[in-house]
Amino acid sequence: MRILLTALPLHSHLVPVMVPLARAFRERGHEAVLATGPAMAHLPHTVALPDVPVPSGLGPPWSHEAVVAFAANVLDFARTWRPDVIVRETSEHGGQIAAEVLGIPHALVDVAPFAPLEIPLLDELVDKVRARFGVAATDPVLTAGLAPAAWHPAQHHFRVPLDPGRVDVAPEIVATFGTRVLPDLLHTAVEALGEIDAHSVVATGHAEWKGPRPANVRLEPEISRQRLLNNAKLFVTHAGCNSVREALTAGVPMVALPLFGDQHRNAARIRELGAGVHLGVKGLTAAVLAERINHVLNAKTYHESAGDLAAKIAVLEDFRNIPDHLVSAV
Repeated sequence: MRILLTALPLHSHLVPVMVPLARAFRERGHEAVLATGPAMAHLPHTVALPDVPVPSGLGPPWSHEAVVAFAANVLDFARTWRPDVIVRETSEHGGQIAAEVLGIPHALVDVAPFAPLEIPLLDELVDKVRARFGVAATDPVLTAGLAPAAWHPAQHHFRVPLDPGRVDVAPEIVATFGTRVLPDLLHTAVEALGEIDAHSVVATGHAEWKGPRPANVRLEPEISRQRLLNNAKLFVTHAGCNSVREALTAGVPMVALPLFGDQHRNAARIRELGAGVHLGVKGLTAAVLAERINHVLNAKTYHESAGDLAAKIAVLEDFRNIPDHLVSAV
């Protein structure tokens, strides 16, 4: 089969799942390419859609114009390449509309299940785009969730394995805040971790660090988050989908400090499932954060809940088997 995968041109939407999924299709003998914007055209198996810019700002990357542009770009390519099925990720809707125009099946890889809830009247927005193309909505032949059913329902649930590699120095606490970290929050987190009787590592980004430098906290521009979580006891996080999924897979409880978008819903779900606590960042002090970190680090119940979720994830099928399920579905 010819498989066209579609994704927004964002590293977090492409590298953890969609690029390896394209590779998995190819390894099974299918023709597969990943359509995205020019900013991510350097990734393997990608085709650059010329009129798809990188989403800007801190909010979710949906707008009427963006969905129209993606659908039009996918259609231009697909009418020549002629895919048998289109597979989109959660935040990209143009691929589904293109499939509906072409009359071919489409599937969904639900990389961020709470993200659509952040857009008021999203269904109405997408239906307006459909009206421009003169098509009606159709259901996906497969919805692939990447977390256990306890996190969010889906037709099929899969796991994204962690990098099994080890690290030379394994800190007890890992802290990362994504690519759009607020400097004040980063300073607060480093100061708080300096008050904890544990070794920590914090990803600071590549800007010059002018904040505190506690002796028990290692500061790195980038870290091997997956490998570190394999050995960590606690994760301090902005609650982005990839970060949360990796912590749940490793069975590591979290202190969630959401910044925008679906991170707030992810953080709330962490709290609901007993896998950590949820703190607002507005007015947050190092003293309050340190108290919450100590609380989760030393409370058995959070570690047990995180371990239970990890056990549920461990028995799920590897997401790289999604091609086999899609072939059966179509």
